[in-house]
Amino acid sequence: MNPVKVISGEIRKLRDRVSKVEEALKHIPKEIGELETQLDTVRNLLTQKESESLEVVREIRKLEHEFTEVKQKVFYHDKYLRRAESPREYERMIKERDRLTSKAFELNNRIAELRSRYDKLKAEELDLYQKEQALEKELYQKKREYGALLNELRGLSNLLERKVRELEEKFNL
Repeated sequence: MNPVKVISGEIRKLRDRVSKVEEALKHIPKEIGELETQLDTVRNLLTQKESESLEVVREIRKLEHEFTEVKQKVFYHDKYLRRAESPREYERMIKERDRLTSKAFELNNRIAELRSRYDKLKAEELDLYQKEQALEKELYQKKREYGALLNELRGLSNLLERKVRELEEKFNL
């Protein structure tokens, strides 16, 4: 077999492989950019959910403090209800105690609603965190793939240059 045809066939195969690698390399930066955009979006949402969670926790603490104060006032009114000196004072203390008890129930219900919202936010945070981890992993894989293709392209380019030099040396070009 003619050595020129063998070497030119090898060069053609190398050029085809180089073309395929270059084609693959064209798409990866766009994919990496899209992944980075998605990752930024997820991170922004995660930060937003964390902020909302902190705000809900602050509100829960504030309402729990207020609930404790109302409970103490109810106990105070219960304690002094027995010492009422007149029916009018007794009636006033009963009304105040009932008002405070209603307020305590309202606060308790609001705290329960906020805790439910907090649990929902935490579940959303967990979901976003898992999405963030998956996107980071996918981004890492794409960057590795891109690096591997670049290395392959360099290797193919070097091999192609060697084959061309071989051909030039054989024919003194």
